[in-house]
Parts: sequence; structure tokens; C-alpha cells
Amino acid sequence: MDDLEKRNPKMSWRKTFRNIKRLLGYITPYWQLKVTIGLIIISTLLEIISPSIIGGVIDLVSSVKSGGSVPKVEGLEAFIYNIFTPLAYSLSSIFRVDVTFALLGVLSVAIVSVASLIGVLNYLQRYLLAYVSQKGSFEIRNDLYNSLLEQSFSFYDRERTGQLMARVTGDVDEIQRFFGFGLNQVIASTLLFALVFLSMFSIEVRLTLITLIFLPMILYTTFKFASEIGIIIAKIRNQFGVLTSEVQENLMGVRVVRGFARERYEEEKFRKECEKYFSINIEAVKKRAFYLPLATFISSLSVVFIILYGGSQVISRALTIGSLVAFYYYVARLTGPVRMVGFITAMFQRATAAADRIFEVMDARQDIEDKEGALELESVEGKIIFKNVWFSYDGKNMVLKNINLEAKPGDTVAILGAAGSGKSSIINLIPRFYDVTHGSITIDGIDIRDVAVESLRRHIGTVRQDPFIFSKTIKENIAYGIENARQEDIEAAAKRAQIHDFIASLPKGYDTLVGERGVTLSGGQKQRIAIARVLLKNPKILILDDSTSSVDVETEYEIQSALEELFVNRTTFIITQRLSSIRKAKYIVVLDKGEIVEEGTHEELIAKKGIYYRLYQTQLAANVKEERRRAS
Repeated sequence: MDDLEKRNPKMSWRKTFRNIKRLLGYITPYWQLKVTIGLIIISTLLEIISPSIIGGVIDLVSSVKSGGSVPKVEGLEAFIYNIFTPLAYSLSSIFRVDVTFALLGVLSVAIVSVASLIGVLNYLQRYLLAYVSQKGSFEIRNDLYNSLLEQSFSFYDRERTGQLMARVTGDVDEIQRFFGFGLNQVIASTLLFALVFLSMFSIEVRLTLITLIFLPMILYTTFKFASEIGIIIAKIRNQFGVLTSEVQENLMGVRVVRGFARERYEEEKFRKECEKYFSINIEAVKKRAFYLPLATFISSLSVVFIILYGGSQVISRALTIGSLVAFYYYVARLTGPVRMVGFITAMFQRATAAADRIFEVMDARQDIEDKEGALELESVEGKIIFKNVWFSYDGKNMVLKNINLEAKPGDTVAILGAAGSGKSSIINLIPRFYDVTHGSITIDGIDIRDVAVESLRRHIGTVRQDPFIFSKTIKENIAYGIENARQEDIEAAAKRAQIHDFIASLPKGYDTLVGERGVTLSGGQKQRIAIARVLLKNPKILILDDSTSSVDVETEYEIQSALEELFVNRTTFIITQRLSSIRKAKYIVVLDKGEIVEEGTHEELIAKKGIYYRLYQTQLAANVKEERRRAS
């Protein structure tokens, strides 16, 4: 997938149509949507009737004033008279009033009744559509979140967290607004547009043709606005993602920012991004300020011509004044949908831009996927073999080269090397966070690429150098990998990780809430909780990635003593810079620039007097110096 931040904001219509069709798939299953469409149709029909009823009232009053009776009219107004005149005659005979007064009362009540019914229908359709839009956005947000959880690690190597957060929040909200309002307007405006023209033609054909002269100009203006505003809206969404990324990064790194006194620098950097966001929004405002009043001006011109020609028709008695008033109301009704084209198109552009960003994440190719017919690992012995393994993150620069390594059940394999030597890359390949570029890794003789990823990872426990602690209770953090874990098992794991006494000393014990990313805990405490989490999971394969780097030597010794009993009959990989913690490892591997340069037991590597020997001597001297300093 291309970088999500580097996109052409002008999407093809084919892709736009595909995205909209996909979006609608989230709401079409709900019966509430079908009911809403029915309510929109009924309320729109009632809106079409209202002007004709008003026109009928005016014509009736004018006819009576001039000494006539019920006037003779045509078109929709005649249809209205045909409906209500029989009722007026009935009321006239019952209450013994003139039929024209009875018809006037019936039409007046009809106007109020139609307006009230439209209000009730609008309330119902808005409520139901709000329900549908909430459910649709709920499903989209869930699918997007699930997609993010299932993405390969390489995906997160490319993308900024803030941009992804903007998709889960702002972009989904944009689609929700489209579902809740834009979709309603699309249906209602399209139907109203068609019915209004039919009603106008039924009143006066030539007057309608005059309106049609101005309609293309209005439509051209609105579509021109929509095409230009669409590009700007895509820029706005992308820049919003940039702002979100800046905020997210600085909140996560606030201690670094303050520690280096870089507040002013970060404030200025954020201000510049805000200025870009401001400028893009002002550009959008300028477009709206130019095109929308222009559309209003053209609409006003059409009204002027309608009054001039329609007035002459009334004077010549070719058209009734009520019909002219009804026609004017229809033109006013028509102006709404025509001007709404720009608004709807702008909302449509925002929704399709948001959909494009969301579906681009959902459709991102996953580098790590289960192949068809992948095996389920019910149980493992833990024999792991690296055979001629080469690995590259970008497909070009190899960080691991020709790695051949075998670990048998019960073996403890220690991996050492300088920063950038490839230590972490090796252990990232075992649970298939990444796939090898060349070669293979097998577990109990089965290529891990032939195994279902989830079943593979169930048998692997990992403790990282910088463990992640959730903003939950200590109990929930330790029991994260186990469903319905028992309290006694949680405490047993905590005791083995040398963290139980600390937890017990807290006022709320295991129910103590920790801050975001475990901010209320020390580095050593976080690592011991992470170790307890893995111990509770009780996996067959253990991976300790410098997991004791943040604890003192004494605590490290206690943890290692507790871990030794778990190393039995388990395949264990240890990455550490402290050689004192791996002297009992059955096998030690030394990496340099992605290659194995030394391997063997502690005694064998000391005898070689190579890299391992020099590193050991350096640390031994440092430890002696530290002991003398403490003694003094």
C-alpha cells in the first residue's frame, strides 16, 4: 500500500462509486432505513401539495371577492379541489353555510394538517436515520479497529499513529454525518426536484421553461464549486491527520520535550501546522463565499423573470393569481434542492475522502497472513530451527544474513550483539511478527509459515525491553493473556516475578489502577509485571528481550532464580547485555552486522578469546569497580 499521507486527493469516479456502494452496505440491512425512505417519500409528496393548497385558497378568495364561486383551475390545484370540494359540500349542508366558505375552511385546515403531518414525519425520519447512521458508523469503526489490530508490524513501521487515530475518529464521524444528514438530503432533494418540476409543468409550461433557462447556470455553479471544494476537503482531512500525529507524539514524548527544554520549538512547529490547516480551511471558505452567493444571485434573476412573465399572464387572465403564487412557492422549493446540490456534494466529497482513507487501511495488504489450510498448533515440544535465514525490513537492506540456529526443547539460547546487530530481528521472526526474506524457520519440523498465526503465538511468551502496561489494574495487566484467570494463579506468577510484595503493599493491592503506559510504575516494576504476565500464560517458548535491563543486579538475580525453574522443558531465547544473566545458557550466539560470528557455551566462547571474551572482561571489570565503590 502507498503511504497513506501521500495521496492524490482527486479520486476517480469509479473508485468513488465503489466506496459509496461499500459504505451503503453498512446501513442497507437495517429495516429502519427502508422505513425512513418511505417517510421521506410521503413527506416530500406532502410538501408538493402545500403550495397548491395555498394557491387554491388565494384563487378561492379572489373568485368570491369578484362575485364568483368555486374557481375553475387546472393541474395539481384542480386535483386538490377535486379532493376537498366534496367534503366542503358536505360541511356546507351540515352547518348551512356557503360552499365557498366551507371550502375555505377545509383548505385552511388542510394547510395546518399537512404542515403538522410533515413535522411528525420529519421527526420520525430523523430519529430513524440517526439510529441507522449510528449503527453504520459503529460497524465501520469496529471493522476499522479490527483491521488495525490485525495489520502486520510492517504496516505500523510505515504509518504514523496520529494519522491512524484521525481515521478511527474524524473520518468515521464524517461518514456518520453523511449517513445521518447527507443521505436524507440526497433522497429528499432528488425526489423533490422531480416532483416540483412536474407540478410546475402542470401549472404553466412556458413559465417552467423560463425557469429551465437559469437552471443549467445554477447547476454549473454548484458542480464547479463541488469539484473545487472536493480537492480542498481532501487536503483538510490529511492536514487534520498531521495535527493529530503532532499532538499524539508530543503527548507521548512530553518528558523528552521538557527534559530538553524544547517546549518553544514544539509549540512553534505545531503552530506552523495549525497555520497550514487554517489556510486550507480559509481557502475552502473563499470558495463557498464566491460560489454560493453566485448561485443565489442566479436564482434571484429567475424569480424576477417569473414575476414579469407570470404577472403578465395573470393580467391577461391566462393564469390565476393563485397559480402564480403556487408556482412561486414551487420555484422556492426548487431553489432549495438546487442550492443543496453544492452542500450535499461537499458533504459527499468529505464522506468519500474519509471512506477512501478508511478503506485504504482496511484493504491494506497484510504481510503476515494465514495461508489456505494453515495448521493449528494444539501443542508443541519447542524445537526451533533457523535454516539459511535472511531478513530485510524494506526488501533491500538485509539485517540478518544466513542465520543457521537450532534450539531444542529445554534449551536456553542467549543472543548477544551490539545495537543494530539483529538481535531483536531474530526474535521478531519466531512469532511471525515478520516473515523471513529467504530461508525458513521451523517449529517441531513445521515451517511456521504453514501454521495459523494465532495458534503459533499462543505457545510463545515475550517480555520486551520496554514492556507495554495498559491503563488498567495490575491484576488485569498480569492476567491479560488468560481468560478468567484465578486470583491465586495471578499471585503465584507475581511472586515468581518478584513483584508480589510490592503489589501487596499498595492500598488497593492487585486492584490498583496504573497510569497510561504504566507511568505510575518504575521501569523495573513494569518489567516484572510483564514477566508475571508471561509466567501466568505458561508458554512452551519464552522470549526475554533484555527483560531485566531496568532492574538492579540484586533484583535481576532474584528474577533469574525464579525463571530457572521455568526454563526446564521450555525453549527459551534471551537477549541481554548483562553476561552475568546468561552464563548458564546452554547455547550462546554472538551477532555482528546481522551475521553469527561466534556461538557455543560460555566456557567455549571464553576460550576463543573473541568478541564474547572481550565483552565479558569489560563487564567483569566494571562490576569489580562498582563493588569497590559500594564497599568504600
